[in-house]
Amino acid sequence: MRNISLTALIVALISFWDIAYSQDKSSFSLSEAIEFALKNNHNVKNAQTDVELARQKVRETTAIGLPQVNGKITNTNYINIPTTLMPDFLSPIIHKVNEDDFGLTPINPLGDATFFPAQFGTKYNASAELSVAQLIFNGSYLVGLQAAKAYLEQSKVQLAKNNIDTKEQISKAYFLVLTTEQNKIVLDSTLNSLKNMAVETAEIYKQGFVEELNVDQLNLMVKDLETTLVYVNNQIILSRYYLKLLMGFDINEPIYLSDQIESLLSKYSETDLLIAPFDYNHHIDYKILQNQKDLSRLSLKNEQSTYLPSISGFFTAQTNAMRDKYNFFSGGERWFPTTVWGIQMDIPIFSSGSRGSKVQQAKLNLQKVNEMGLQLQESLTIEEKNTKTNFKNALLILDNKKTSLILAKKIYQNTSLKFSEGISSNMDLLQAYNQYLAAESEHNNAILELVNAKIALEKLFTE
Repeated sequence: MRNISLTALIVALISFWDIAYSQDKSSFSLSEAIEFALKNNHNVKNAQTDVELARQKVRETTAIGLPQVNGKITNTNYINIPTTLMPDFLSPIIHKVNEDDFGLTPINPLGDATFFPAQFGTKYNASAELSVAQLIFNGSYLVGLQAAKAYLEQSKVQLAKNNIDTKEQISKAYFLVLTTEQNKIVLDSTLNSLKNMAVETAEIYKQGFVEELNVDQLNLMVKDLETTLVYVNNQIILSRYYLKLLMGFDINEPIYLSDQIESLLSKYSETDLLIAPFDYNHHIDYKILQNQKDLSRLSLKNEQSTYLPSISGFFTAQTNAMRDKYNFFSGGERWFPTTVWGIQMDIPIFSSGSRGSKVQQAKLNLQKVNEMGLQLQESLTIEEKNTKTNFKNALLILDNKKTSLILAKKIYQNTSLKFSEGISSNMDLLQAYNQYLAAESEHNNAILELVNAKIALEKLFTE
């Protein structure tokens, strides 16, 4: 019996450990959820891949200017050796020799020129070739190296922007789950209170102290609140799915949020950023635009470089063999080598204005990017003022809604008590009840507005 009890205890402990360990793996504070998302979010992963793609592009571009070595082996078997028609140059020579040297007169005079078929070459041919090419000077190549590195920097900045956007999305989604769950707790408590009140009122009605209308009113309020709770429960499920999707977490696995909304609100209510100086040069969007400007400059530089000549060197070593029999690997047969090296210069002379037009287009594109930079500076300056103002307003509104919620709850509780005592009417109770639920909803919305305002403010100052 003791052995059975000990075994049951061990099994229970193992089960408890598995549950605790499983919950620990899927329990996240807000900072942990953000950290998890920065490793598993699909957009972040794609941005990280873009950075690696850019690195490989730099290597590819660099390799263009390095020696290019290629080999080639050819083995040709002619089923029919090509035939060429050649003019009959032998007959006139023979006639000439017979007449001049031997004094012979041909019986048949020399006719019109004719052709005869001739075959050149052998049935089997083989060749082996090694070629080396080296770019010596090319303006576009030099600009391309700079552009590839600028593109790498652009992909890194874009990754940083993806990280910032992901942090923003996770924070909003995390708070949405917390506020929705807090709303559910309040509604559950209110529903229990209403059910108890409905039961008590029904008993009082049986004793003839209240009207049936009071009982019906409470039952109607219970039904309405139960319907609202079904909606809220569905919202919790959907908001959790959305959070898991943003995090890159398995949507079929349960997730637990370890942070409490009260502790997070204290952090999101800090006002230090309201007095912090703002520099648009550090804003992520401005950094992206600066990279675009660099790429536009390089595009202009590339078009201008097309006026310059391109110089390259080459070296080729080739050996050939011609056979009437397939005996390329037998000794004693000759292979005939050919070796050549040289330098090639391509000189652009006249393009009928095509190159000039491309240069002008690149200049206009650079001008557009410069104008976009000025516009972004002004937009960010206005955004700073607007974001700080929104955060100040959100702080005031939340404080106001918190006070309103306390008062609405107090009014509802007092009205409920009076209703139970028969002092208050069902209309008073309904009004206080609706006022309380509205205050609770507005308070939750004010929390989300404050969080969103603070997130926007932090995003503005994130480098």
